[in-house]
Amino acid sequence: MAGLKTLGRIIETDVLVIGGGVAGLWAALRARESVKRVLIVDKGPRDWGGQASRSGGAMVAAVPPDEPEDFIKDLVYYYDGLCDQELWSEIFKSSYGRLKDYERLGYEFITDTNGCLKGIPQRGLDHVKCYLGKPFGMGGKNMVAVLVKEAERLGVGRLSRIVVTDILKRDGVAVGACGFDAINGDFHIFKARAVILAVGNGGWKVSYHHNTCAGDTAYLGLNAGAEVTSCEFARVWNVPKLFGWEGQTYLLPLGAKFVNALGETFMDRYSPVLGANTDPHYITRAMALEAQQGRGPFYLDCAGMSPENRELVTPKGHGWMELNYLRLRDMGMSFFEDKLEWIAQMRLSVMGIAADLQGRTKVPGLFVTGRARATDPTVYIGGLSLCLCAVTGYATGEAAGPYAASQKNRALHEGEVAEKKRELYAQAGERGISPKEVLREIQAIVFPHEVSILKHGESLMRASRQLDRLEAETVPRMVAHDAHYLMKLMEVRSILLMSQLYVHASLERTESRAGHFRADYPERDDKKWLRQIFVSRRKDSLATRTEPLPMDQYPIKPTRYYSDNFSFPKNR
Repeated sequence: MAGLKTLGRIIETDVLVIGGGVAGLWAALRARESVKRVLIVDKGPRDWGGQASRSGGAMVAAVPPDEPEDFIKDLVYYYDGLCDQELWSEIFKSSYGRLKDYERLGYEFITDTNGCLKGIPQRGLDHVKCYLGKPFGMGGKNMVAVLVKEAERLGVGRLSRIVVTDILKRDGVAVGACGFDAINGDFHIFKARAVILAVGNGGWKVSYHHNTCAGDTAYLGLNAGAEVTSCEFARVWNVPKLFGWEGQTYLLPLGAKFVNALGETFMDRYSPVLGANTDPHYITRAMALEAQQGRGPFYLDCAGMSPENRELVTPKGHGWMELNYLRLRDMGMSFFEDKLEWIAQMRLSVMGIAADLQGRTKVPGLFVTGRARATDPTVYIGGLSLCLCAVTGYATGEAAGPYAASQKNRALHEGEVAEKKRELYAQAGERGISPKEVLREIQAIVFPHEVSILKHGESLMRASRQLDRLEAETVPRMVAHDAHYLMKLMEVRSILLMSQLYVHASLERTESRAGHFRADYPERDDKKWLRQIFVSRRKDSLATRTEPLPMDQYPIKPTRYYSDNFSFPKNR
């Protein structure tokens, strides 16, 4: 240990939680019941709470008399059969309990005139509903606040502005992590008996509240020896062109609609049953096809919403949603009265670390929770992320705490830590390519519609070659001239890996299912592809394997598929 002290600041804890969002906070709260020392480390501000603070605070839950089994039926249908029924069963069974926990901690959900929770149906499904936080526009911020307050009461430690770069192991067991301070660049070494990854999704650093998403999950997990899955699924949403807004999930079921440049409700052309009240991936797919026919741009029209529903989803409080709403008004535009232009945007990846129900990975001592674990094939239900983050965070903390309490104190490998530090700071310098330049090149490769929306084998192969060339020729010349840009460099490094995984897995899945659409393989192939793709690292290369879902063990057999509600052109 004396030698380690010369390398950086050493911090010891029982459970180390990497990521301070809703999943990380819940995991820390539950782990604290089994051990004395729990530490959350996050690259953001101390009380930020990850992406949740900039969400609407809505949460899916199976609120009685709703039955969890019915929610599972909806997901099997919605996910085109590619659903981990065992995991989602546990999530939905516990969802109402976590909702009540929030209320016990002081969080409020919107209720109707009778005082009952007001649920909003989702995506034309039969059962799943989400419940909005109160007041609308401040829900996510308030949700984080009650969890932070509870963490402080329990004595959970929290460190901010720390970028974790590597998981540390000893004898194959995760025993800590290392990283640096994004403000002053100081090296930090964390020693722990259990490590929980709760860093959320990786993304391409696009507009408003997804700007902080990077590929940390895949990078940290793969390098630690865990497997990554669902790499071929990326979230491509339609978003406002001029401002940030959290809301189509709620606006469409309440009467809003999308129209093209001709004023047509174009989604009726592709799905007469659901229209635009569906997942954004089907809408952006239609937008791409409409644009090819010269019928863009596209607008959200809220004229059909009732005054009561407009009032329900008008941002209130002093959060970022209201700021955007007021800014739009100052620009002379009314969100509810004017048709406002929306565009397709490649937002984030849903790839995650493979784990069991309690978040245990194949690496002893390494746990994963929330959006850092793979849970869906891209298509999304409003409020589902905050549901799974609360439930899986709670369950993972319950498993990691007792595990840590049972473990002996393993020494860190001084040579490994020294090498990690050397590799990190070797990238500091003044002359070279900035991380932003490399990020722009990655975006230019991945964002074209033939790679992100209407995927095609030829385009994916070209993107794969371009990314590999970028890694070999450009990334080695990337430098950071201070600690802040060293954080950006590490993010871009992770985003490049995430992009390579996305393209390679998209090539491998030769079918169309849920949020993954191959224009050259537009049909679903249940015989071959009702399975998951797993990726692991072997020295300097990546290894891929596939594994079928255990349908013989699942209670619900797919008999209908959500994608069958849509008709897109074939053989493009």
